[in-house]
Amino acid sequence: MRFIFNLTRREIRSSWRRLLFFFLCIALGVGSVVALRSLIQNLTQAVGTDARALMTADIEVSSTNDFTPTDVSNIESVITASGIVDNRNEAITTSSMARPSDAANQSVRLVELKGIEPPFPLVGRFELEDGTPFDFSLLADGGAVVARILLEDLKIGVGDRIRIGEGEFQIRGVFDQEPGGTSGFRLGARVFIEKKAFDDAGITRNASRVRRRILYRTTDNPTELVRKLRETLKGTTINVQSYRETQENLGEQFARTENYLSLTGLLILVLGGIGVWNVARAFVEQKRRTVAVLKCLGASGGRIITVYLLQILTLGLVGSIFGVLFAQLALWVVRWRFVETLPENMAYSVNPSTVSQGMILGVMISLLFSALPLLQIRNIKPKLLLRDENNTSIRRLDLTKWLFGAVSLLGLLGLAVWQAGSLRIGAFFLGGLAASSGVLYVTALILTKILSRLRSFGPFALGQAINSLYRPGNQTRTILLAVGLGAFVVLAVQSLQSNLVREFDFTRNQRLPSLFFVDIQKSQIENLAQLIDTRIGEKAEAIPTVRARISHVNGEPFDFASRETRQQQGQIGREFAVTYRPNLDSNEAVISGVWWPADPGDVPEVSVEEEMAKRLNVGPGDSLTFDISGRKISVRVSNIRKLDLRNTRTAFVFVFRPGVLEKAPQTFAATILRRVGATDRQRLQREVLDAYPNVQIFDVADIVATVQKLVGNFVLAISFVGSFVILSGILIL
Repeated sequence: MRFIFNLTRREIRSSWRRLLFFFLCIALGVGSVVALRSLIQNLTQAVGTDARALMTADIEVSSTNDFTPTDVSNIESVITASGIVDNRNEAITTSSMARPSDAANQSVRLVELKGIEPPFPLVGRFELEDGTPFDFSLLADGGAVVARILLEDLKIGVGDRIRIGEGEFQIRGVFDQEPGGTSGFRLGARVFIEKKAFDDAGITRNASRVRRRILYRTTDNPTELVRKLRETLKGTTINVQSYRETQENLGEQFARTENYLSLTGLLILVLGGIGVWNVARAFVEQKRRTVAVLKCLGASGGRIITVYLLQILTLGLVGSIFGVLFAQLALWVVRWRFVETLPENMAYSVNPSTVSQGMILGVMISLLFSALPLLQIRNIKPKLLLRDENNTSIRRLDLTKWLFGAVSLLGLLGLAVWQAGSLRIGAFFLGGLAASSGVLYVTALILTKILSRLRSFGPFALGQAINSLYRPGNQTRTILLAVGLGAFVVLAVQSLQSNLVREFDFTRNQRLPSLFFVDIQKSQIENLAQLIDTRIGEKAEAIPTVRARISHVNGEPFDFASRETRQQQGQIGREFAVTYRPNLDSNEAVISGVWWPADPGDVPEVSVEEEMAKRLNVGPGDSLTFDISGRKISVRVSNIRKLDLRNTRTAFVFVFRPGVLEKAPQTFAATILRRVGATDRQRLQREVLDAYPNVQIFDVADIVATVQKLVGNFVLAISFVGSFVILSGILIL
């Protein structure tokens, strides 16, 4: 054993420069895994563990409709009986338009309005920009507290007055971070006012995006209380949520993100492993005479393999340690670049658990990818010192080699499953990698066959270069496979980046509206269309919209109390804006069924968007029941539509056949396609709001700017991860 350790030390000391490439491959792979996992775990710790503060309560009871007296009575009776609720408040949120009271200032902005009542917040802290705690008296008698960005957008300051709906509010405070707020996507800046001011200003009178919340703080675990509330409210559209479920949902989402990013890290590590394989193969080839001498001196093949195996393990371990240091450096770069979009309390250090994972992965990849090259040592004979040959005595079927190959594949599968947290995803990952490798290897075979026919053509230098590819012991096909795989991954990452940027380049989409008007009343639509035509010379297209909610699918009631339904509230359980029209839009195509058959029949008909049809598991001939303002309407699915969302002004999931919804409570939407300058857009919005305060206007240019900023950060994040892949590919190349 002493001989093995001494020889290992001498070999490392004499060959470390040649093995530096090996070292870099492992360091880069381990660094990517540790950095990505640590980043997500730190984000989970910063956001997920503070779910109470995110909700600003322990329990939230919410609805997009008014709570009926019966609903409130049922809720409060359960709350009182529980004996664990020590405080409550109510809140209401919607979007609306804000504009300065000063007529000379033409600025207009969409805001996300939140009406609150004391005490607020029930859980967590609310500090203003200057560090002072929020005082509810700031909202009394027409006061408002706003996000800093709104002052910049409207070119106003603290003490100025703004108009929202039919009301006027004085700005008395500014904040940077709201309680329960995140740095995610938001249509407009947050504005806080008194809850009772909503009705006084007529804000909710005709608004379509309104959510009412009752929040409770408890002195004990709220799980049982949440269960009783759901049981009491079963059959209604009221949603009950506890902070514990929010925490679980956040944890699940972060865990999935962590596992998928870990697969990216594993891919980088596998690319590094290919580099390790290349280094190990070249190293064994260079050490053939040294091995032959050692065998002449009595060393067995097993002992020599052990020497080089220890050398590989040592380099893998040291490379993993440097990978951890590299991960810490990467996290510091993330803090420098993304500090404004990440939580304030987020840590930027590597986690001990991810360090352990990275070290294990680094050592395992070193072993798995160097095992087969090291096995070639068995076939090196002492007579090599007398006559150089290329192991012509090697058996055709080497069972040991095949066994180690199978073990290496199983090891890779195990690592993929471990990182993905799923056998299916891990198997797909390895299968995709194997398929790509297979295609590249076949391509390498074809390429070498073609090159072999070119030996006698061209200049002497070219012929000799081609001949060198076919010398005994060459690894041409294998090297082509390694280089091809590295180039494939690098190009895939770069293509993803460029496609993402191109996909969100809204300036190329001429069907995207310039302005989008909603919540227009039937009595207002004609005059509003005339105003728009007068100001910019375009006739706005009026689209009727009705609020509806699914209550039954094929006669079966929609179970709002189930956990699966609650998780899909944003897709199925929510209130939809539906419309009716006789024709398909230009961005739609029927993929199943018939668009409004000639004979309408006795049952009303509806067209369903493709993805929603999959979620509901419905097709032509199936039935849906909608709740529209308390009235149930059963309809037959006439057809399934495919929507091209990149080329649309509006996108409705459900479109009814005319003759069904005309008498239902409805508002209208209108769009303007013509590109209008910023000043003219602001002036038009101001005129519309002065005449029709209830109308909401979405300035698509502003929304696009916000989306593109988010996409820019996303592309930057992909570039950050992709840089690891590209570096790995370059190392292989």
